[in-house]
Amino acid sequence: MSGGGLRFQREDALCYHSRVRDATYPVRVAYVLPDLDMGGTEKHVRDLASRIDRRRFSPVVYATAGGGALETEFARLEVPVRVMNLRLSPRRVGIWGSVRNGAVLLRTLPALFRKDDIGIVHACLPAANVVGPVAGTIAGIPARIVSKRSLGRYKSGRPILSALESVGNLLSRAVLVNSEAVAGDVRGRERFWKGKIRLVYNGIDAWGEPAGPIGTLVRPFPVREDDPVITYVANLFPYKGHRDLVEAARIVVDEHPSARFLLVGRDAGEMAAVRSLVASLALERNVLLTGVRLDAVRIIAASTFVVHPSHEEGFSNTILEAMAAGKAVVATRAGGIPEAVIDGETGLLVPPGRPAELAGAMLSLLRNPVRAVAMGEAGRKRALEEFPMERMVREIERLYESLLGGER
Repeated sequence: MSGGGLRFQREDALCYHSRVRDATYPVRVAYVLPDLDMGGTEKHVRDLASRIDRRRFSPVVYATAGGGALETEFARLEVPVRVMNLRLSPRRVGIWGSVRNGAVLLRTLPALFRKDDIGIVHACLPAANVVGPVAGTIAGIPARIVSKRSLGRYKSGRPILSALESVGNLLSRAVLVNSEAVAGDVRGRERFWKGKIRLVYNGIDAWGEPAGPIGTLVRPFPVREDDPVITYVANLFPYKGHRDLVEAARIVVDEHPSARFLLVGRDAGEMAAVRSLVASLALERNVLLTGVRLDAVRIIAASTFVVHPSHEEGFSNTILEAMAAGKAVVATRAGGIPEAVIDGETGLLVPPGRPAELAGAMLSLLRNPVRAVAMGEAGRKRALEEFPMERMVREIERLYESLLGGER
């Protein structure tokens, strides 16, 4: 980098830290995401932006690849959103398209950071975890964070991806993780993380509203008031285990024909295969794929219990939502899930990729509804004591303060 560029960064940092010492001046935080679709990480940023202390921090969201369902949510929260529509996925735009879009982003994003007077860059999800810290470095912003919220199996056999994310770690001052499982995965797969890993678990609010009858939420799907309803909220990625759930549903329905399964989430490559499996197993009256639902938490609260058969998981927001709503959870021992669900106390855990064992766990709760209710109550207590939203927000605020050089 030229001497002029270095001089800009030094001058920018001096002005920045001088501004931070002014307790009346909120520091602007750039949340960099690929898009604003309805996903766990995007909802996490929404929750954080809605609760962060606006006297100290002012959020701005940058969506590099496009907008999405949560764009109106950020508008309602009066959080500015910058959408750039520059995808970095070789699968979507090809290798050269990704390279071209990356070059454009690294020209435009630093300029936007300067224009918006950004003081902290907080990137989330793989592509953003590369372009965010690089653009923040070019813009001369000292406080740069990458957020790892899932396991890195998508990088297996893709050394370029691992190398790029390691560059993001190198250019960041903190690597934020949401579970011990994710921290271990980062240590095993990536570089330049030493001394930078910070663990902050996801947070959840107490559920305080009546859910209402489930039938009114999924009309015209046939659900009677006394039908057991088992819900899974997750976008339909192949690794999320939706086909395992459908196979398990066939076993459950053979014993409980009135059981209903609600699969809530957008298509992420698996929808057609799941629909085909539902049809081949004659489960059309028992399994509903709802698509994206902004009222997913209300559906959870109206369900009998929640299932989460994912093959890999960082730390699931859906599981916390289920626990906060007082619902037992049947889930896999994948990633950070056992850090939330206590097997036999707040739910039941089974190995991933085992539909028969998944069905057995669900059947055990259907046969013993009193136990399911007790697990739900224990889960609610655990969620509100161990994973409160306010604790998550305060811990991230403290991380921001530490990167800014201490309390203002």
